[in-house]
Amino acid sequence: MELIDQGHRNISRRVDLTRARVLGLVAEHGPLRPNEIAAALDLTASATSRHLAALERAGRVAVEPDQFDARTFLVRSTSDGEAEVDATVQAGVAAFTAVTADWSDEDIATARTLIARLNQAWAQRNAAPSEAGPRWRQARRR
Repeated sequence: MELIDQGHRNISRRVDLTRARVLGLVAEHGPLRPNEIAAALDLTASATSRHLAALERAGRVAVEPDQFDARTFLVRSTSDGEAEVDATVQAGVAAFTAVTADWSDEDIATARTLIARLNQAWAQRNAAPSEAGPRWRQARRR
């Protein structure tokens, strides 16, 4: 957990983590509608709009009409947005490489296996519908 905490501290000094997740999702799966982004990242519509507006102002995403639904729009990453995602990934790789520089090949293989298992467990947990609903709805019910 310390590695994850330290990684988050280092990254969060440079970028907003939720905004980075929005950009990463759009870069990997776009173009996407705002409601698809909100659902995938468990964000409110308001939070999604706020992050998309900031990313658009920064030139990281572009908005285009949705030819199948005039009530919404599509968001795609720009070349600057894709470059930012690539730079973030490379920074993560560099940090991981530095932290594990003195590890054996066997230790690195074990870490990769466990990280993949952890990612799969998180994905399954997030894919399972919550009986209580999304976190933001739970807060309102209290």
